[in-house]
Amino acid sequence: MTITRGYAGGPFGQLHYETAGEGMPLILLHQMVQSSVQFRPALPILATKGVQAIAVDLPGYGMSTVPGHAPTMDEYASIVPAVLDHFGWNEAAIGGHHTGASAAGAAAQGYPDAVSKLVVHGVPYFTPEEMKAHAAGSHGAKPIAEDGSHFKDIWNLFHDLGKGNVSLDVSHQSVLTYFLAGETEWHGHNAVFSHDIWAAFDAVTAPTLLITNTGDMLNPQDRALSEARPDFEFKEIEGGTFQYVYDDAEPWANIVAEFVTRES
Repeated sequence: MTITRGYAGGPFGQLHYETAGEGMPLILLHQMVQSSVQFRPALPILATKGVQAIAVDLPGYGMSTVPGHAPTMDEYASIVPAVLDHFGWNEAAIGGHHTGASAAGAAAQGYPDAVSKLVVHGVPYFTPEEMKAHAAGSHGAKPIAEDGSHFKDIWNLFHDLGKGNVSLDVSHQSVLTYFLAGETEWHGHNAVFSHDIWAAFDAVTAPTLLITNTGDMLNPQDRALSEARPDFEFKEIEGGTFQYVYDDAEPWANIVAEFVTRES
C-alpha cells in the first residue's frame, strides 16, 4: 500500500502529512519529539482495514512550519479543523500518542462536532503536582559538539528510555526528528505541562478508546484516566515500550482499526 505525502494549510502555516488508503478518516497526532514518521509502519496496515489514516506533523515538527511562539495545546489542536477542511470532511476520528494524545483530547474538547471518535494511547494524565514539577524543567541551549558527541548524547537518551528494548530504527528516527526540530523542540512538552488536561478529558463526549501498554512509562497515567472516565473503552497490552506504535505497528493498527470502523 503506497503512502503519499502532501501539505495542508494550517493556523501556523503549512502542515505536512502522510496518508494511505481509503475509507474511514482517522487523523493521527504524534508524540514529541517525533513526527508523522511514528505512524509510518501502521499506515499501510490501517489502509487494508478500511481506514484512511492521515499522520500529521504537528507545527514545528517534521516538515511542518515552525510557529513564531510556543503554542498552547489548544493551538496544536486547532490544526484538526484545518486538516478536515483540506480533505473536504466534516468530521473524522482523531488519534494521538503521548503529546499527541493531549492534542487529540484538546481537539475533542474544542471541536466536538468534528471528532467522531477518539483514540488515545499514553495520555500524560499527571496529577497537578506532577505537571508543575515537569513544567519547572529548563530548556537549555543545545550546543553542537566538535566531536559530534551531541548526537550520541541524544541517542543514549532515547534508546535508554526504552531500556534498550526499542528497535534501533525507531531510536534512529527519534534522533533525526529531535535535531530537525532544533531549538524549539521543547515546545510540545511545554504545552503538555501547561495544559488543563483534566478539564479537556472531562469534556470529551466522543466514543473513546484508551490504549495503554504496561511497558510504557505513561501506563500509570492511562490507568488513572481509565478510572476517571470508566465509560472509555480501555485496552491494556502486556509489555512493549513507549515506542509501541512504531515497533508493534500491526497489533496496534488492528486494535485501532476495529474501533474506528465499528458501527456505533
